[in-house]
Amino acid sequence: MAGSRGFLNSIALLGGALLCGCAVQPASSAAPATGQQQQSILVGSTPAAGSTVQARVTELKLRFDPPARLHELTVVGDQATMPMMVTAVGEVPDYTIPLSGLGPGSYTINWRASARGKEYRGSFQFTVR
Repeated sequence: MAGSRGFLNSIALLGGALLCGCAVQPASSAAPATGQQQQSILVGSTPAAGSTVQARVTELKLRFDPPARLHELTVVGDQATMPMMVTAVGEVPDYTIPLSGLGPGSYTINWRASARGKEYRGSFQFTVR
């Protein structure tokens, strides 16, 4: 159960995380949005969509094009699901969300954002070994 406690501690930190517009290199294309629009506005993430990383994940970076207001973020792991309601200061291209360290396992990131008056939803997965 130590793994699930570590995941929950990471998510607890995520809940109190301050979202900021910071520079991030587009690492990958994310999965297509599943909301009202078929084309995803999430154009990059770190960890990258579909990637396998070898070390604990201490932050999540998201890049939107066009800039977006992130409304909701859910991290789903092997042991728990934690929905996050977030408040962004406006439509910005980059978000950095600090984590206390996601350990080994598979994770799905679900997000909901709006840009230019339209709502978008999407998700992507990555694995930590």
